[in-house]
Amino acid sequence: MLALVTGASGFVGSHLCGLLRREGHAVRALVRPGRVPENLAGLDVEIVRGELTAPETLPAAVQGVDWVFHLAAALKGFREEDLARVNVGGTRALVEACLAAPAPPRRFVHVSSLAAGGPSPAGGAPRPAGAPDAPLTWYGRTKLEGEKVVAAAERLTSVICRPAVVFGPRERDVLQYFQIARRGFLPVLGRRDGHYSLVYGPDLALALLRAAQTETPRAAVYDVASPEVVTWRELGLAIAAALGKKARVVRLPEWVAPPAGAVADLFARIAGKPQIFSSQKVVEMRAPAWVADTAPAARDLGFVAPTPLAAALAETAAWYREHGWL
Repeated sequence: MLALVTGASGFVGSHLCGLLRREGHAVRALVRPGRVPENLAGLDVEIVRGELTAPETLPAAVQGVDWVFHLAAALKGFREEDLARVNVGGTRALVEACLAAPAPPRRFVHVSSLAAGGPSPAGGAPRPAGAPDAPLTWYGRTKLEGEKVVAAAERLTSVICRPAVVFGPRERDVLQYFQIARRGFLPVLGRRDGHYSLVYGPDLALALLRAAQTETPRAAVYDVASPEVVTWRELGLAIAAALGKKARVVRLPEWVAPPAGAVADLFARIAGKPQIFSSQKVVEMRAPAWVADTAPAARDLGFVAPTPLAAALAETAAWYREHGWL
């Protein structure tokens, strides 16, 4: 199979490209002009320059492909419109390019997020089956709108995957928690009783491959996560253990979160660069829980995340150290 991967040079995209090549598939990587795809170094992939916000660059990218894995997305910005430009408009441009191709792809795997569905109730259980989507943030709303663009394309054989928090080698946002834990303390900001799902990057890549290989109802939606559910305290202690550290948990009152997010927004605007920690992130942190329902993916895709959390964190810590990130 020939697979097009958008966001190929990113954290998850590079893991997916590597998996596809190991499985014997040809890979075409969509990489933005001027970007050096360091994460793809050493991989035998075809680099095509283009971007979702430049629709004229997409027909060449989708020409002749069997599978499309759409991972490229905007995670942060100063306005909701900044995210919508990529997550909605860019998705629409890619879908239209696929439909206009002489032979549309056999499978379109759209990578969304748990944020598109909204939080789960407190207590560690996932959102009830059939519950209406209720995203809380700009990111969640724009990812949900992107899903709707994919689902509306009736001639496109598609499947939608909603990963939980993703971590692993090459990931830079969760890296911050490793850097904090290495110092010997674990600030827990947000709900004390909140539960969260996570997914290891290489495991997510495997889930996306299974989604491409498996027949499902058109535009079916699947949560993708490890079956292990943790609190932030448990995750912090697990990260410290992966680093060989004993860390002390420091409880921060929940009221600290909103002003911390506002200060982060201010500094980001001064610097002219949006950051992952922001008032939008605080909204997610104050939600009751973010727990994935992994049963449908296990049933329909045959996917159960194979890497235990402790092993995944240990592998991530080892990679960070080996590459000088810690």
